[in-house]
Amino acid sequence: MALKVEVYQKEKVRPSSPTPQTLRYYKLSLLDVLAGPFYGPHVFFYPSGAGPRRHDYDELKESLSEALSILYPLAGRLKDGSIIECNDEGADFVRANVTNYDLGEFLRHPKLEDLRQLLPLDPNPDVIDPAMPMLAVQVTRFRCGGTTVGFCTWHGVADGGGMTGLYNILAAINRGEGATDSGGGLVVDVAAIFSPAISNISQIMLTAYAGMKKELGKYTTKRFVLSKQDIERIRNQYNPSEHHRRPSRVEALSAFVWAAVIRATLPVNPILKKHSVSHIVNFRKKLNPPVPSQCLGNILYGTSADWEVGGGEQVTGQSLVGRVVEAMDKFTSDYVREMQEGGGFLRSITSQQSKIVDYNKGETKVLSTSSLCKIPLGEVDFGWGKPIWIGMPQTLLNLALFVDTEDGGIEVWIELDHEVMCNLDKDMEFHAYVSSTHIVYESSGHLSSAL
Repeated sequence: MALKVEVYQKEKVRPSSPTPQTLRYYKLSLLDVLAGPFYGPHVFFYPSGAGPRRHDYDELKESLSEALSILYPLAGRLKDGSIIECNDEGADFVRANVTNYDLGEFLRHPKLEDLRQLLPLDPNPDVIDPAMPMLAVQVTRFRCGGTTVGFCTWHGVADGGGMTGLYNILAAINRGEGATDSGGGLVVDVAAIFSPAISNISQIMLTAYAGMKKELGKYTTKRFVLSKQDIERIRNQYNPSEHHRRPSRVEALSAFVWAAVIRATLPVNPILKKHSVSHIVNFRKKLNPPVPSQCLGNILYGTSADWEVGGGEQVTGQSLVGRVVEAMDKFTSDYVREMQEGGGFLRSITSQQSKIVDYNKGETKVLSTSSLCKIPLGEVDFGWGKPIWIGMPQTLLNLALFVDTEDGGIEVWIELDHEVMCNLDKDMEFHAYVSSTHIVYESSGHLSSAL
């Protein structure tokens, strides 16, 4: 049965105090623009009666107004692709009701198309409109009285850490604890650290992402859950060599998933010459001086490791984990300093063009991995208790997203070509460590809002 969501109110929420003219323009950095022309979507689920406060949407709206006065770029509008004009036009605030489901009933088998209805807008717009908000929030009440809070935050303004900073400030204000960042420390001049340096870069990125949309065919999104014990089993099997340390749980899981995806891809794409895995690294703490762990901006970058087809090497997580660990270990504070001082980030991005050419020829397959583990999304308490689940209704092909579970395990959201996912489903080595599998989406063709 399809979810029935009825929107009954839409309004703008402006900052509770005006942004000073001295802060009128917030420049996006090179990494902000490269983050992509889309929104980061999260949906938090709260049962009724779980926390000390009732689900008061008027109160949440007022809290959002206070939060916007602190994180003022989120109340602005995009200008010329590389600047946010902090004009206090505000964020969208949408109220809706679900008429045919209780919260618990919905969570038994959440689907991507239903999760999207709990968002205030399409997270993957086809065109960039200067009137688009940097932030939109939707509160949806289920038939049982439970609530979802769906966020769409422009990715050019904030990565996962920055979005979590927004959520936690909003939650603290709504709990009655007041603003925790009155000094403005979560708004950092990231453009001064990573200058955009390229004219028309936003248009270049928009064109690139539009091309990716057109190439989509049939694909499937699934959510695989691995327990804390099974993740430790994987780590313990991946014995460090004399050259590498013991992998972290995310490094071990990255190698485990990458190996399984390679095995699933080989029969589908026999002309491939190389498989690459990239992992997004949050390097706020590696900057000198470091910046707050939940500040706005995209202060992350990808490391990559490669595996060549035809080398005769068996494709296992054990055989690949050393490559993942080695790539992660290169991302030191000294490396970040060198990249900053010499324009290294721009050179690195330019050097990736050869890999993009190989990808377009069909010779290289790239799996992107991103971890939200240890990011305190599960602590976002509006006074209603902690969320019982967090939905990630984004669509990024060939992406594996890692999210902590409440009991110490990890959810792995993976989106792959349908044929590749079918092969992954048959991989007994992979499923020997998976506690449960949930189909989130299966396409029959193109999804216009997907990347």
